[in-house]
Amino acid sequence: MFYWVFLCLIILLTGCAALPVNKDRPTSLAFRDGQDTSLGRLVEVIHSPHRTQSGFLIHDTGRQALTQRLALVEMAERAIDAQYYIWNSDTSGRLLAERLIDAADRGVRVRLLLDDFSVGDRDRALSALNAHPEIEVRVYNPFQRQLGSGIGRLVNFLAEFSRLNRRMHNKTFTVDNSVAIVGGRNIGDEYFDLHPELNFRDRDLLAVGPIVQRVNDNFDAYWNSRWAYPIVELTEPPTAEEAQALYQQLREQIAEDMPLAYLVPSDQRNARALLTQELSQLVWAEAELVFDRPGKPDDPTVLPADQNVGRQLFELANATRRELLLESAYLVPRPAASELFTTLRDKGVKIRALTNSLASNDVLPNHAGYARVRPALLKEDVELYELRPDAASCRQLLGNPAYCDGDSLFSLHAKSVVFDREVLYVGSFNLNQRSVYFNSETALIVHSPELAGRVAEAIKENMAPENSWRVMLDDHGDLVWITSKNDIEQKTYGDPEVSPWRRFKADFISLFPLEKYF
Repeated sequence: MFYWVFLCLIILLTGCAALPVNKDRPTSLAFRDGQDTSLGRLVEVIHSPHRTQSGFLIHDTGRQALTQRLALVEMAERAIDAQYYIWNSDTSGRLLAERLIDAADRGVRVRLLLDDFSVGDRDRALSALNAHPEIEVRVYNPFQRQLGSGIGRLVNFLAEFSRLNRRMHNKTFTVDNSVAIVGGRNIGDEYFDLHPELNFRDRDLLAVGPIVQRVNDNFDAYWNSRWAYPIVELTEPPTAEEAQALYQQLREQIAEDMPLAYLVPSDQRNARALLTQELSQLVWAEAELVFDRPGKPDDPTVLPADQNVGRQLFELANATRRELLLESAYLVPRPAASELFTTLRDKGVKIRALTNSLASNDVLPNHAGYARVRPALLKEDVELYELRPDAASCRQLLGNPAYCDGDSLFSLHAKSVVFDREVLYVGSFNLNQRSVYFNSETALIVHSPELAGRVAEAIKENMAPENSWRVMLDDHGDLVWITSKNDIEQKTYGDPEVSPWRRFKADFISLFPLEKYF
């Protein structure tokens, strides 16, 4: 009885509470000239023979992705802009936060924009960061702070579902207006091959050249939108003494995380040497960056293609002539995409898709939505491959066999598409309905047969029997999972390598049409 009274009280409070008016937030923009910094001069030397093109480097391994972010922060002299859906308070999250403070101590302006869905109860830590004179923190589409966390946050979500269901899923990292990183990785150990229980197969692109200006446009659009609230508008700021105490606590935690010390360049000289070597491997190409407008409308189709990631990818797929290679953690296409697959099949286009299996998927409702459309995709002649949680590629990518054995889970988080091995998409957009209708996303589209070919081969490698199951329909129309062991074909009926309880939960959730919301 008390529970229901308490719930009703919170609902009433939700109706009475309101977010502060977000009209006096200061406007700030990315610096447009990075050539007067050490990083800018380094990039200028490399970029000068390729004036109209941008340069790209694939981040296939998590440790490479983390090390390069740390090196960029170490070299920063003027500005760092970071925009993320998730920034965990784990080893890598703390390490990057501590390095941002160190950069700010050198006079670097730091702008940190985080989606509030994963902020949780970390207002105190974010307020401490914001207390630094060179750091500003904003939170995208926040929950009401008056209701607290836990049950209050849940009730707030249900009461304001239409607003709070819209999340900023973009992931960008830009330093000195010279180098940007765009892709699928959030900030957390599982994205950087450092988690003992769960690690993601993910992908980013490091970029230099004219495309960096478009990444700046993306960041500024979200940073200055009415959806981005300065953290000081949401919670009481700490005193200077409290902020310094939190900085010291963070540094002490980092000292305890010394196994990661080898990832951190010891000074700007070492950071420069690392980046010089990495940037020498850039591939030069024409490219576009497309990002959804902040606060995507209920009907995103009304947006022009340059403000609608889903529409842009749809048009690229529609122009495909020979081969469409899809890699997405969550594969729940909307009806229009299914119709497109049929059209492409009739044109003779070969379509292959890699996604998570029930055993490797970290979001069960997403798999339930995929399971509902899986037979239809197969009937449209889409070749389906599902990542195995014991994929052999885990050891190759992670470099730590202990993270690939026992109860450790290897899961797909990358979002990549290769069109005719000529054009490559890498970004935050999953091939599911949530990315179409509710999440704001960023897509980097690169016109490079070389990069497209590399990613195509990486996707194909993960489709190999030692890494994935191929899903097919047998002669009776039943689903069958096919792999091989010791060159002997093995068939399984029913999602492999999962408990009956997990299979039951997935089957139960798939009874409900919820795929649009996960």
